[in-house]
Amino acid sequence: MPTLADLSTRAKLMLGFGLLVVAMALTSASSYAGLARQRAAQQQLFNDDLAIVLKVLELRGAINRERVALLSTLVAGSTTQAGFGRQLEAEEATIRGLLGDLAAFTQTDQGFAADYARLAGAYKDYGAVRDSDVLAAVKAGQRATAGEAATGRLQNTFDRLKGIADDIGAKQLAQAQERMRDGAALVENAGATLIAVNLAAVLLAIVLAYWLNRAIATPLRQATVVAARIATGDLRVDVPANGSRDEVGQLLRALDGMVRSWRGLAAETTSGVATLTGAASEIMSSSAQAAASTAETAAAVSETTATVEEVKQTSLLASEKSRAVSDAAQQAARTAADGRRALEESMKGMQTIQEKMEAIAGTVVRLSERSHAIGEITATVASLAEQSNLLAVNAAIEAAKAGEHGKGFAVVAQEVKSLAEQSRQATRQVREILGEIQKSVGAAVMITEQGAKTVAQGVEQTTQAGQAIRGLTDNMTEAAQAAVQIAVSSQQQLAGMDQVALAMENIQQASAENAAGSRQAEASARNLHALGLSLRQTMDRFQL
Repeated sequence: MPTLADLSTRAKLMLGFGLLVVAMALTSASSYAGLARQRAAQQQLFNDDLAIVLKVLELRGAINRERVALLSTLVAGSTTQAGFGRQLEAEEATIRGLLGDLAAFTQTDQGFAADYARLAGAYKDYGAVRDSDVLAAVKAGQRATAGEAATGRLQNTFDRLKGIADDIGAKQLAQAQERMRDGAALVENAGATLIAVNLAAVLLAIVLAYWLNRAIATPLRQATVVAARIATGDLRVDVPANGSRDEVGQLLRALDGMVRSWRGLAAETTSGVATLTGAASEIMSSSAQAAASTAETAAAVSETTATVEEVKQTSLLASEKSRAVSDAAQQAARTAADGRRALEESMKGMQTIQEKMEAIAGTVVRLSERSHAIGEITATVASLAEQSNLLAVNAAIEAAKAGEHGKGFAVVAQEVKSLAEQSRQATRQVREILGEIQKSVGAAVMITEQGAKTVAQGVEQTTQAGQAIRGLTDNMTEAAQAAVQIAVSSQQQLAGMDQVALAMENIQQASAENAAGSRQAEASARNLHALGLSLRQTMDRFQL
């Protein structure tokens, strides 16, 4: 059954870097998903709960201003009564507009629909009592009756309307606080998930680096050492066993076969050279007796020729093995180049992930800006409360000046002051909620920065892996060059054996033509002896 060790070098490199890219993608996807969930929660908080709270606060302020205008109408003179009447109409239009805005939220928040129905019904009852009991009496000139209605039945409907508005505001504030707690939990979960995914990615990178080093780099270093010793003529080297079926395993097995062939070739060549040298010595010593030893010389030359032919065949086999080793080394070098290109593509992917993290950080910053904008709206509401308080103080002063006639106006001033105090308390509650929201946004910014740092670490790890692959490519290139040098040496050895075979043919021809004279035979014997010494010196370079 095929295993990971049986994969090709290219497949191993692609698998390793593919797993790294997947790990980095999972890290970025986890960070993005967590931020997306938090952003959705924040948007729902701003668009639903807090928006309803702010509208209810504005509605309460408008209702308070309308009541102030109504009470001012009761105590105002004929010259200022028309102005308060216009203010009353303007505030009523504002209230109806705010009720329309709140009605839009019933489409997306079914729980708010029932509360809105109560609020709208209470304001309708308040408006009916105001128009029929108070404003009708004012128009009829019955201010005392209007005052009794304003502090009696109308006061009851106003208190009911105010209570419903307070209840809705408190309920929406509670929902907003619950959503903020959910957002904080999302931030914590996203941080824990990001840390876990990052740890898994780091462990995966370490395992892949160890596996690639053991499966590719270590065998290549062994092959380089073997090739270097062979290049110096040391044939005593033992090629480490490797059972993998990839290019590196094939290279080591080819090196082992080449070393074995060279050992046999060197042994046979040494034996042939010794035989050749002995034969040449015999020819030189017996050149004076050439006629008597012609048969013996011919037999020796024939034997030597056969030996040289065997050595030549062995050299040819070694040359073919050397070419096979050279081809395997060049294939390994090309595979390493493919791995380098795959790494460059991985680095481009990491840069893209880093750009997405920066875009997410920009979104979180915009959420923070929106929370500041809501803070400004709250400040405006607080300012309106202060103005209402000043109006109450002025009304109290005017009531004191009027004496007995200003008692009703003093009641109105006290009511306005109470309404202003309630507005300030609601404003403080909203400011506290905004503070908690800004803390959550700050936590989101920190998580975004951690995600950006994690992606930067992933880029750094990919760069380190690229440096390791470049070193691996250099080692494979050196192994390919050593294999080429061995092939060249084998070719030169084969050419030398061709020269020996040609010389033996000349000797055999000279023996057959012994009639030309013993002097020519003696000269040929000297040449043959010199050639044998040269071959012996050449073979002495190899250590068996």
